[in-house]
Amino acid sequence: MILNTAKLVGSLFYERWTKQELAHVLAALAEEHVVSQPCIDELETQSNEALEHSFSHLFEGLGDMPAPPWGSVYLDKDRVVFGESTVEYRAFLASHGISLDTGLREPEDQLGLTLYAFSQLLGEEKGQAAKHLLEYHLLPWALPYLDLLAKKADNPFYSILAADIKTWLMQVSNELQLNIVDRKLYLD
Repeated sequence: MILNTAKLVGSLFYERWTKQELAHVLAALAEEHVVSQPCIDELETQSNEALEHSFSHLFEGLGDMPAPPWGSVYLDKDRVVFGESTVEYRAFLASHGISLDTGLREPEDQLGLTLYAFSQLLGEEKGQAAKHLLEYHLLPWALPYLDLLAKKADNPFYSILAADIKTWLMQVSNELQLNIVDRKLYLD
């Protein structure tokens, strides 16, 4: 179940959904106890326009991003996308035969894309690689990122979603008995 759930969670941070589509994704995630009822309730109060604006602002770089969704922003001293950690992550993906070519010039260490890679590794029965991806390449920065997103999001739906997804990632970490690597982070 983690494989499919990871794909759905990844889509929330990477793909622009309409309110109706989001409602379907959240309903599926609620069945798996990933998102809370307050998250679903908050979605119902949102307009498509508000959701679209917030998604662009929070995940695509429209204006000043309060919490960028790329690992290198938190793992590299210069806080840039396509930093050394992105190059390292790209090499990890290549060593496991994964190419995240989206057709756009974007770093692979985006939260949603990283969850897609995780689910692909699980689907290919590369459990150790999937664990390493979480322990070293995602969770060291994603958990503080989700805290930052919950605090700074311009939309209460995304604040609640961030808190719910952090809780889910911690549950996955416990379930898989992960040892999250303590990496130096560059936070505000």
